[in-house]
Amino acid sequence: MSDAPVTPSSRRIANAALGALGPDRNLAERVALFAAAASVGPSFEPGLQPRRTMDQAIATGLISATTLSAVTVAQSAIDSVGRLITGRRSDTASVAARLAFTIGTNVVVGAVAEGLARSIPPREDEKLRRGLLRVAANRTSRVAATGAAVSAVIGAADLLAEANPSQAWLTRVPVAIPAGVAASAFQIHRTHRRAAAAGDKTIANVSTRNSALIAVGVGAGVIALQAGERLIAHGVARGLARVAPRYDVVSNPIGHAAALTILGAGMYAGYEYVVRRVEAGGAAVEPAYETPATSRFVSGGPESLVPFATLSREGRRFVNMALTRDEIELVMGEPAVADPVRAFVGLDTAAELEDRVDILMDELVRTKAFERKVLCFASPTGSGYINYVAAEALEYMTLGDCATFTMQYSMLPSSMSLTRTGLAIEQNRDIMHAVTGYLRGMDPDQRPRYVLFGESLGALTMQDIWRHRTVEAMDRDFVHSGIYLGTPSGTEFAKAWRFNPAKVDPAGKVLEVDNFGQYLDLPAEHRQRVRHVLISHYDDPIPKFGTNILLRRPWWLGPAEVRPDGLPKSTTWRPGTTFVLTGVDLINAMEVVPGTFGRRGHDYREDIARFVSAAYDLPVTGEQLLEIERALRQRELEWAQARVVTEQIARAKDALMREFKTWGVSSGSDLQADAVLRQVLASSSSGGGIKAEVREQADPLDPA
Repeated sequence: MSDAPVTPSSRRIANAALGALGPDRNLAERVALFAAAASVGPSFEPGLQPRRTMDQAIATGLISATTLSAVTVAQSAIDSVGRLITGRRSDTASVAARLAFTIGTNVVVGAVAEGLARSIPPREDEKLRRGLLRVAANRTSRVAATGAAVSAVIGAADLLAEANPSQAWLTRVPVAIPAGVAASAFQIHRTHRRAAAAGDKTIANVSTRNSALIAVGVGAGVIALQAGERLIAHGVARGLARVAPRYDVVSNPIGHAAALTILGAGMYAGYEYVVRRVEAGGAAVEPAYETPATSRFVSGGPESLVPFATLSREGRRFVNMALTRDEIELVMGEPAVADPVRAFVGLDTAAELEDRVDILMDELVRTKAFERKVLCFASPTGSGYINYVAAEALEYMTLGDCATFTMQYSMLPSSMSLTRTGLAIEQNRDIMHAVTGYLRGMDPDQRPRYVLFGESLGALTMQDIWRHRTVEAMDRDFVHSGIYLGTPSGTEFAKAWRFNPAKVDPAGKVLEVDNFGQYLDLPAEHRQRVRHVLISHYDDPIPKFGTNILLRRPWWLGPAEVRPDGLPKSTTWRPGTTFVLTGVDLINAMEVVPGTFGRRGHDYREDIARFVSAAYDLPVTGEQLLEIERALRQRELEWAQARVVTEQIARAKDALMREFKTWGVSSGSDLQADAVLRQVLASSSSGGGIKAEVREQADPLDPA
């Protein structure tokens, strides 16, 4: 049986497919294909957090796609520079002349770009534009070097084919992608070997086999992405050439820039859609917190000026989880002084910022918050979340004689709320002025101890109230002390303090540590001076992720021998790659198990109670501290169980009602669903981990 003959159509298809890998593409596209494929290897370097295969796929895809786009535009611009210089005479020159011209152009442009980059040395206090200019020049020099190398290989094949026509097949050999894949395969093997030798385990779950599969998949994706980008770019370039023929020389880079703009607009539209969906989730009512709190000392409760319906998901959690006197006495072993105050004003409470501030101040006056021993101003994360462990630790240690208050500025996760930090800082400054104004009118002996708390984006939006000022300004605002967990790298106050502590904090009242053990290791006289503690884990990407990674090598990727424990020792700084890998680390920085406190990434629960006692000057006995930490773990687990159980019950009830309606049962179906669920729950375990009061508040079967 003979093989099927090769038809002309199948030959054309095979030839077109082969050409798509490089031979039918221009130099800029070939250079971009090689660079994108070669960038897969460095994307496997260890990061700050353990990385799963899916995380690696995300990182590799982002790095490869951005490399493809950036190199395409840069190499197109280099080619256009050369054509402008020669007046396009190189288009009709001999193969040898074109080769010399192309290599020469890349060498000259690369040398100029490298010289520019070296003339702008990195500085810690440099402006963003200066740093971006240096990085752009450095990357351009690398693109030019790659362009010269790829041109040499392609040109050599063209010269051989011109000298010996029988060797013409050499010009159809795809060079870019195979060479890039080979470079990546070597880099992946080398990275795993170096990581194992250095003890870096964050890529231990990314196998070499899966890495190879990801590399192949990304390669296919890169080709598809470039095909789409190329189609758009060529269409724009042809249109520009017809409309403005005199600009034909630069039509290609303009076309690529326009294509990237269109693709970026599509990505932005997708992002806006996701934002709207997430905001809807942030305003949703959870079954475990659908009933207002019964304490008159919390927002949304009896006598409150804040309608419970306007609190958002995080606000309802915050006010419902306030400790009771009985809970405090049970843990502390002594009588509680008062019911804790928790004031929360949501975005929906009032349309105008000034009105929300007024309502918050009225809530503090109504609950007599200024008469408490400790007054805590907490700045929330993007979603409005206030760390439960910190709030409850404060309530235990003050025996309830405290007030914690906050105001929401977003219902999105912190990663999506970065554009709203300006609003958050403005509202926090307005709140600070209102509170300090009230305190200024009080008898000094009657003022509460005024403390601050912020976590993640809340740490940024709290500290940057004083971003152009000093710690002495905090003192003038009657601030006693502050705790800031996982301060983001973009925090202006923290950056100024790190750069020039003598100017910002001449008295040495600010401290940054990885854990409570480091705090205890300080001399006693140093600890007594400290009033503001920044707790930043070495392996937490949030205090490290920012544009500074793109501009210069960060301190945590300095010489391997001086990097603290928890930082990868084998990782090399590469501006774009390090930026993306650190960004992907954000995904895994806050993986926690309810009730199990850890000290990894952005999880600071293990040390919070001890810092609340030390920083806020709230001494407790060793036995009380252990009881507090035990209770904090137990409460977190019980509340998590309550959320899961009540949510599943609500879903089951909805499913029963939908099914009843398909039977034609509508009247009384809600009561029937209740009856069925009651019978099922009565015959099963009672869910002993759920607190009785949670069941009373949140049980959707409660006839009341």
